[in-house]
Amino acid sequence: MRFLVDVMSGPDVSSTFSVSESIPRGALPMYAQLFTLFRQRIEQGVWEVGAQIPSLEALTQEFEVARGTVRQAIGLLESEGLVARHRGKGTFVLERPQSNVWYRIPLDWNAFMQGTPDIEFEVLETLADQLPTNPFHELGKLDGPYYFMRRRLLRNHIPYAIGSTYIQAGIYEALGREAFEKPVPLRLLNDYLPKGIAKAEQTIRAGVADLETARLLGLATGSPIMISARSVIDHKERLVYESIGVFRGDLVEVHSIIQP
Repeated sequence: MRFLVDVMSGPDVSSTFSVSESIPRGALPMYAQLFTLFRQRIEQGVWEVGAQIPSLEALTQEFEVARGTVRQAIGLLESEGLVARHRGKGTFVLERPQSNVWYRIPLDWNAFMQGTPDIEFEVLETLADQLPTNPFHELGKLDGPYYFMRRRLLRNHIPYAIGSTYIQAGIYEALGREAFEKPVPLRLLNDYLPKGIAKAEQTIRAGVADLETARLLGLATGSPIMISARSVIDHKERLVYESIGVFRGDLVEVHSIIQP
């Protein structure tokens, strides 16, 4: 199923969505698998709020893993504020998680202008004198050269997305590399361009992880992913920014309110 919806207020921005059949979830490193499982136990009430969770020794025996692996998983729960460890007493559940979704792909202009505060960035590659060989959208004319940047996005030190981005060289050099290591590059672009962003398009598709994607995200090959491609032009109809984000399918969602 494929359909086009205009959802943005502000500059002319549209989103295209494709929906495919679901695919079985892939694998994570063991500590992350345990973190996800423990989180589900709290969410589902298996480990009730206020109750003590099983001891480190009991969990180590249940899952036949090293103590350090269980300790790392519990540490991630603690970093989310879901549990608290008390010396000599054990670990207790403080509250249920609000959501299993780590990132909601934005669909409206205001959401695009806001950042996600708990995103961690790891720059994998930066190349100068590049050109988008196959722009995702038929939007604007090339105004090369461009800088190419590939980043990995993490939460709780667990990777959940890879971003591959082309930025017009003059803009990149004027704003500096650090500007594009932050979670709100479209807001920076809108503020920098003399007349702001003229138009942007976003396409969202479902897919499966290839070998490289699986390696970078700690998945099994063939695991479900979501692909979000964004293209931005200025008022001179130049392509100034294009980014393709590949997200773990089990940790992101697309949500919108459909107004009758």
